[in-house]
Amino acid sequence: MPIRWIAVARDVSIVVGLVMVSSFAAAQIIQAMGEEVTALPIGLSNFFWGMVGFAISGSLARVQRFKHLLIVAVGLWLVSFVNVAMGLTPLPIWAAGFLLVLAMMGLGGALSYLFVGTPQLVQPASSGQANPSGEGSEEGKS
Repeated sequence: MPIRWIAVARDVSIVVGLVMVSSFAAAQIIQAMGEEVTALPIGLSNFFWGMVGFAISGSLARVQRFKHLLIVAVGLWLVSFVNVAMGLTPLPIWAAGFLLVLAMMGLGGALSYLFVGTPQLVQPASSGQANPSGEGSEEGKS
């Protein structure tokens, strides 16, 4: 099955959007409480909302779900390189961050099965045959 690049771009955008909005909101809430904004609450917010984004992506993908999610994870990781380019994240931290992206992907992808199951192949109800195409059976050899 070919890669649906439009769906990959859509899903990378969903995850990036959720992570960006959540980190901004978390920082605003922490500042409004009069606390110092640190990496831990922002990172936890990013992880949680990234996982939600992957759950949405997995729910939309349905077929070859984890292959699609892996491509989305690589796309998300590559997009996050902008943090290195802006001097916000050191290169080794960004490279190691791929493990966190994979963890978000795995947990979010697993959650997606709670919302949308794997599509089942539909068997014709009337035939009762194990091989509905008729190949290899006596009926199909006329």
